[in-house]
Amino acid sequence: MTKIPEINFMIDCHKPHAEVMELTSKTVWQSRLPMDRETLENLSLPSGFINVGSGTAVMDAHYFRRSPGNAEDGPVSERVISGHQFIHCADPPALGAETPIPGGPQLLKVDKYHSLIFMPDRKVDVLCLPDGKEYIQVISASPEGGGLLQQGSVSSSDTLLPDGWHLRTVNFQTRTTIHLPNPTEAWFFANGSSFQGVVELR
Repeated sequence: MTKIPEINFMIDCHKPHAEVMELTSKTVWQSRLPMDRETLENLSLPSGFINVGSGTAVMDAHYFRRSPGNAEDGPVSERVISGHQFIHCADPPALGAETPIPGGPQLLKVDKYHSLIFMPDRKVDVLCLPDGKEYIQVISASPEGGGLLQQGSVSSSDTLLPDGWHLRTVNFQTRTTIHLPNPTEAWFFANGSSFQGVVELR
């Protein structure tokens, strides 16, 4: 894909965006325009759809190279729900989230083709696991987002890490695009933050 279709880009990603899921197909649809939790909860969803939650991206811009199930990169699938434009961004694993560490963050191995753009002089947190794998932060702490994987009414912006895990900060000196792998390993924390990869950063 030489030119990324406009429909593949999320608009104003530093504002909250919402996701909904169709239960029978296990497809996740993200609002292309900003949408807060209150608007999401008041949507008239089609039968068989549920709210996933809303969150705010860390990156400066992002796009999806294709929708899951498409054979090659190109325009993502789209639909209008209650007057709002949504795109098919991801498919979660059939068996749902894993919790490798009891009481720790939840892991989803997601079928998605997601690319993140960071502008020059951006500092971003990277999650480092004891096995050497690293994951870049994609979603900021969003206790107001009401996500399915958030635990209770966690109001703290602190990301509580299991023993042996730590964060390091990467400072991108130039405009940087990171293409997350497919599937993407996405760690979701109780406060709504998410780190995704695996990524290889200098």
